[in-house]
Amino acid sequence: MRLRELRDVFQNQDIYIVGSGPTTNIFPLEFLQDKICLSLNDAYKMHPAITPIALMHNQIYAQSAERVEAPYHEYFKNIKYPIVKPSSRYRVEKIEWDHPYFYCYDRSLDMENIWSLTKETDHLYYTPEGCALHPALQLCWIMGAKNIFVIGCDSCTLGGEHYGSYDKNGIGKIDAQRSYDDYVLGTLVVQDFLRSKGINVFNLSPIVGYHRVGYQYDVLRGKILTESVLKEIKNL
Repeated sequence: MRLRELRDVFQNQDIYIVGSGPTTNIFPLEFLQDKICLSLNDAYKMHPAITPIALMHNQIYAQSAERVEAPYHEYFKNIKYPIVKPSSRYRVEKIEWDHPYFYCYDRSLDMENIWSLTKETDHLYYTPEGCALHPALQLCWIMGAKNIFVIGCDSCTLGGEHYGSYDKNGIGKIDAQRSYDDYVLGTLVVQDFLRSKGINVFNLSPIVGYHRVGYQYDVLRGKILTESVLKEIKNL
């Protein structure tokens, strides 16, 4: 199946994009129980409320383990709209564009052409080192979202480490280094495109900006006491 078959299935509704960055460790995921959620890759494995959409770069994210012989993950049964790249390196089966269950799309690295995007597209735009958040934002527009809320898409270094180096709610780690500048640039471009379509994007991750991010994270997870923060503010 193709992206165009998802056009406006959630017209004028809110969609919550959920990544597996470390800030999800301090987000109350039960809040998502009655929300329309779009999982990035295998973020749906963190909580059964993260449903009914999953945008997966690799089909193997549907499995309970990163092995082709592994069964589907228990929570994958909640995913009504699984979206994959048919050309993915890690495939459990050969995915064709007319697959009866998976929705297919292609990746374009020509982010400057996003302004020509329509809801009849077969491809979504990325920057060259872009992340899954870029196509997910575009997908929300195709599906008819009015407001988009983003959770756990940190795109930053925490305590000097790549966010993927942290425990991602028990669903694995990423060892490769990424270009956060490219992540953020692409996200801002897509957000600008969405704004032109009247779509609002809100970041619900409890990191409020890129200034002193590591410090903010340590406060939120209790490593730095709130009392010491208040004392510092008073001193200012």
